Amino acid sequence: MTTQRERKAPQSIYTARFPVDLQVHTTCSDGTLRPDQVVALAKEVGVSVLAITDHDSVDGVDVAVEVGRSLGVTVIPAVEISLRHEPERDFFDMDLLGYWIDVHHPLLVDTLRQAREGRILQKKLQVERLASLGYDITWEDVAARARGVPGRPHIAEVLVERHPDEFPSIDAVFESVLSIHSPHYVPRPSAPSLEEAVRLVRAAGGLPVLAHPGLYTDARDIDDVIARAAQAGVMGLEVWYPYHKTSVCPGCSEAELQRMFDYFEALADRLGLAKTGGSDYHGERKDIQLGEQGLTWERFKALQAYVSEFHHRS
Repeated sequence: MTTQRERKAPQSIYTARFPVDLQVHTTCSDGTLRPDQVVALAKEVGVSVLAITDHDSVDGVDVAVEVGRSLGVTVIPAVEISLRHEPERDFFDMDLLGYWIDVHHPLLVDTLRQAREGRILQKKLQVERLASLGYDITWEDVAARARGVPGRPHIAEVLVERHPDEFPSIDAVFESVLSIHSPHYVPRPSAPSLEEAVRLVRAAGGLPVLAHPGLYTDARDIDDVIARAAQAGVMGLEVWYPYHKTSVCPGCSEAELQRMFDYFEALADRLGLAKTGGSDYHGERKDIQLGEQGLTWERFKALQAYVSEFHHRS
């Protein structure tokens, strides 16, 4: 029986815009499709290369790689690490992507385990805070919706279902009680700093990339944030991202989107950073299709050349 926690892969009704999608989430974090289902969907819609980038988890990578081999889809072992919230450094709710990592590296495995424990504790405290405010929500409600580590989207789904008048959409929840600026938001008790996460990714043999820089709208100077990230060892920037499907630039035109891409591409070139891109696919949880954003073959070849040179220097 299909449940909230495990849904059938949707029937393909589209062809991916890009053959390479380097930000994809599964049920091992807050996506709605299992790793094997995501890879099967990639094969169906024409994504030939994808990276499984679950939040603070690599649990789905081995299965995805194995299924990818059988279907002719290249799966890049990866992760998305949630960083410490450090407003005093102009670092607001940032994420670091790690590509081509050894998912069995002992330090990586141990650190991600601690991060998951921190995420679970944070979400439990968040649910307790919301319940104390009178919202109809329990930890059991949230945990039942997550096959991997419960996240804010799982909390938001419960609130939308139980309090539709106050929260007509998941975005409405994120913009109010789950916003990092809300007095009701519970910060994570522990998370790695940018420098710690970079060292972790490098120790696991991976390429550290700053995720979706256009989402960090609270930063006073995003150019300075990215420059300092590069000085801290970040080696790449996620240039291409579906900002038109976010609150940053909802429904913005192709021209507006292109201006954002051009800006971050020029910044990456100026700082000597590798350039990546992905859809941030979460299955049914977001109105984003697999392969909707990502890399062309030409850009992916350039990224591979950068990685090859990086490994050669190392």
